[in-house]
Amino acid sequence: MVLDTNVFISGLISGSGAPAHILHAIRQKKAIHLVSDPIVEEYLRVLDYPRIRKFKGITDSFVGDVAAYLLHQSERVELTSKIQLSHDPDDDVILATAVDGKATLLLSGDKTDSLSLGAIQGIPIVTAREAVSKLKL
Repeated sequence: MVLDTNVFISGLISGSGAPAHILHAIRQKKAIHLVSDPIVEEYLRVLDYPRIRKFKGITDSFVGDVAAYLLHQSERVELTSKIQLSHDPDDDVILATAVDGKATLLLSGDKTDSLSLGAIQGIPIVTAREAVSKLKL
């Protein structure tokens, strides 16, 4: 599955809720987290935002642990698709990662762009809450 940035970051900084359940399932190997280099860069960039760091007291050590996880425990996807369906190029990268990684689900919290598509090339685009229900987590 591919997680857009808001789902991934929400899962990291909240101890409960659907995004946290998704990350827990990934840690337990019940799901595979697909990432591409641009997604990893965006995740780490957002974790460096002062308001995110201040909000949850995120440290350099925590970000280092997240980077290690992304490098060693997620599954890396090489992007070859050029998708331009969104107003936000970062969302197009998320869509391309799902397509090129042959994801079974794309999780998004972006109601105006990604979620409104419903699916891309047969890959359902759902909220984290819908994914928890669909995967029976």
